[in-house]
Amino acid sequence: MQADGPVQWTATLRDEGRLVLRPLRGRLSLMLFVAAGILLLNGTRTVGVLSGGGTWGWNEVFRAVLAVFAAGALVVLLNNLRTGRWTVVVDEDGVAVGRRRLPWAEIANVRSTKDQVSVNPYSGEELRITNYTLTDPTAFADWLNRQLAARR
Repeated sequence: MQADGPVQWTATLRDEGRLVLRPLRGRLSLMLFVAAGILLLNGTRTVGVLSGGGTWGWNEVFRAVLAVFAAGALVVLLNNLRTGRWTVVVDEDGVAVGRRRLPWAEIANVRSTKDQVSVNPYSGEELRITNYTLTDPTAFADWLNRQLAARR
């Protein structure tokens, strides 16, 4: 079950030693469904034109290009889910998003916008936690800042 608030996040971190936030299923399911639908609709028509030897007009070219982009989007989405790219782990060692990790000692600050949280190191590239994982980025940023302050 997705912990969905500072009280639950703190309790989970205390009790289990780490907080794991996985991508929100609804949004990703919709994106996967749309990409698969576009691929199926346009891909089957493109295969039909290719196998039937029909003429290629602008509509057929557009459908073929759309099918290729939908296939690419589907591959990227599935790969991101497979590799855990949007999975956030907060533990005693630091914060991780996917395979990228920042130890607490290297985190300078945590900032939020409307749709993402940025975990900024003293040097190097920031970790971005997007709304694919969080329902309330501002609350999560505030909570992470409190966790950071407690570890300094």
